[in-house]
Amino acid sequence: MEFTKNVEKWHHKHHVVLYDYGRIALGCFLVFKGISFLFNMTALEQILLDSKLYEMATFLAYTVVIIHIVGGAMITVGWQTRLALLLQFPIVLSALLFFTPKHDFFSLYSPFAVTIYTLLFLVFYLVGGAGYYSFDHSRAYRYRKSSR
Repeated sequence: MEFTKNVEKWHHKHHVVLYDYGRIALGCFLVFKGISFLFNMTALEQILLDSKLYEMATFLAYTVVIIHIVGGAMITVGWQTRLALLLQFPIVLSALLFFTPKHDFFSLYSPFAVTIYTLLFLVFYLVGGAGYYSFDHSRAYRYRKSSR
């Protein structure tokens, strides 16, 4: 916990804009994946059925879509960022565990590689926090300013 506080202090002092652009890109990517799952629900349900989740396949498919869209939007604007990142973890880890790469395992744009990149970015932003240009930072700044 102390490490994340130190990282957050450094971010607030230096205002790394590229960090915030990365968070926004991650959130937009998750929203895009949620929308693409929504328009291709049968494929997502088939993946869940193949993983032996027969009774809950439809429920889990819609849950994945909702968490990706709402959580991705929360990550994009930086509102309750760590909570939204934590909600994404089980989905991305499940995608990593249930995915069986048939070909292009080490290709740059293979679905397996994209899942690993997404997981790494989730960990990166979970440790680093929302960043300077976010609702989380502006809310914390307003709270510190009003308590003086």
